[in-house]
This record gives sequence, C-alpha cells and structure tokens, in this order.
Amino acid sequence: MIKKIIILTLFLSLNLFPHSVKDGDMDGSWQIVESFINGKKIKNANAVMVASEGFASANWTGSDGTKYFNYMSYEVKDGMVHVEMLYHSYDQYIGANWSHKPNFMGDKMSYITTWSWDGVEYTNRWEKVSCAYEKCARISDFR
Repeated sequence: MIKKIIILTLFLSLNLFPHSVKDGDMDGSWQIVESFINGKKIKNANAVMVASEGFASANWTGSDGTKYFNYMSYEVKDGMVHVEMLYHSYDQYIGANWSHKPNFMGDKMSYITTWSWDGVEYTNRWEKVSCAYEKCARISDFR
C-alpha cells in the first residue's frame, strides 16, 4: 500500500505540477491554445511554432486576418528562454531580443509563458500539436 502511494505521488508530481524549462524542452511543433494581450483574451487565437536546436519559426493570423511569420534563435539558460528575432513580417522587429520563463506541465507537452515586447504584455498557453491525438496534461487557467 505504501509503495502504491509513493508511486502515485511521484506520478502526479511529474505530470500535474509545473516545471521550468530545460534544454530540449522547446523542441517540437506547438500551437497556441489560449492567448492574452495586455490581459485581454484574444478570440480565435491562431499560431503554430516549430522549434528545434535553438531555432524556431512561427506563423500566426492577427485579429484583422493578416498572416504573419517570424524566424528566431533561442537559448535556454537558467530556466529562461532568451530569444533573438532573425526575421519578422515587419522589418523593424528584426534583431529584437527578449526573454521569457515557460512554465511547463510535468509531461512537457504544454506550457504557459508571459513576456513583454515593444511595450505589450503577451501571455500564451502552448500545447504540442500531438496533443490533438494523444493524452497530455493540460494547464487550463492563468494566474
């Protein structure tokens, strides 16, 4: 009985409680599930990001229907992701830098992150694209 309780506790701590980012955690195909700009929920948030080995590309549709694309480099260091914009749909954002601290679920299949860029605060909940067909732990609320 004690052994079952220990195993259950370990399983729950690995899969239900958030964890900070480590090397390799950002790799994969991600989609936005929820998005907020300056605390206001964005209806029909639509973005996809593919990340691998320190580089990522993202495609999204703005609220006005405009399609956007960016390409960036990133480094995971001390629980933070440090990003440099290498290409953006708007030239003025090329070369921009910012950092954020993803808060991952234990299965590393979803995370919430908040960051500020160009005077705007963004909060996004991302899930691996594979969560559409496999069971993933889900973060469902924002603080």
